[in-house]
Amino acid sequence: MARNRSLSASYKASENTMAAASKSFYQAFRLLPKETFEGVAALYAYNRYVDDIADSGELTQEEALRRLDDLEAQILNIETNEEVPFAWWLAFKDTVSTYQVSTDALLKQIQGQRMDILGYKVVDMADLVAYASNVAGSVGEMLLPLLVDETSEINQAMCQAAIDLGIGMQLTNILRDVGEDYRERQRIYLPKTLLDLYGVDEAMINQLSYEGGAIPQNWIDLWEHLSQIADQYYYSIEPFLKDFNQAAQLPILTSAYIYHGIGDAVRKANYNCFTQRNYTSSLERARLIYKAKKVLDDT
Repeated sequence: MARNRSLSASYKASENTMAAASKSFYQAFRLLPKETFEGVAALYAYNRYVDDIADSGELTQEEALRRLDDLEAQILNIETNEEVPFAWWLAFKDTVSTYQVSTDALLKQIQGQRMDILGYKVVDMADLVAYASNVAGSVGEMLLPLLVDETSEINQAMCQAAIDLGIGMQLTNILRDVGEDYRERQRIYLPKTLLDLYGVDEAMINQLSYEGGAIPQNWIDLWEHLSQIADQYYYSIEPFLKDFNQAAQLPILTSAYIYHGIGDAVRKANYNCFTQRNYTSSLERARLIYKAKKVLDDT
């Protein structure tokens, strides 16, 4: 069915948001068929908006929480609400309806950002995984009905694998952005139990985030410990690749490889995730797309 002009413009706004905010996701999922990619972009725009509420330095805590409450009400009434509060909203609403995207997953994203705004304390790995499951695992859960093969039934194990991939990506984000998170949000997402285990404290993170300098070995050991945990979450998607639409298999594996590659970029920077923004280069992303193609060709 042909789209009206407003809906087409909303999908275009969603795509522009994705292209501007995440080169990794954009390059990976651009490989999808056009309509599926547009749906992914619409969900990305939703998640970007929710995340921006929590990260905005211009909103008070009360204002940020109120915006999340308003958005939650809009999600709960999405079928009957005729308002168009955002440029991406019509595309998002159309995608949610077309693919029956989980309302629970949409609300988990909001809850994850509430955790951030309220200063959720990460004491141990269970706390970190719970946070990552909300802010990133929920994204995997949202995308699943867009990407799964029509002949495959979405079961609990497949859903958990999609959530796990999101968790792995969030752990990579945390390992990449330690200094930025500390300077801009006064947040340390690393579990206190791991900080204590490796003798890392806030004073060290403060100094490295603001002054830089040589990276201590105990920090490197802590970083690698958490990176190995992230790897386990990445690997969980591989047994289910065959259950995804053939056109989606390459973007899924590519996105996993590109995000995983951010960790290698941090290593190449001698573990400086405090004063330097590490990312995969366009050349490296192209290499990882080729690698993903070869893996899928060989299976």
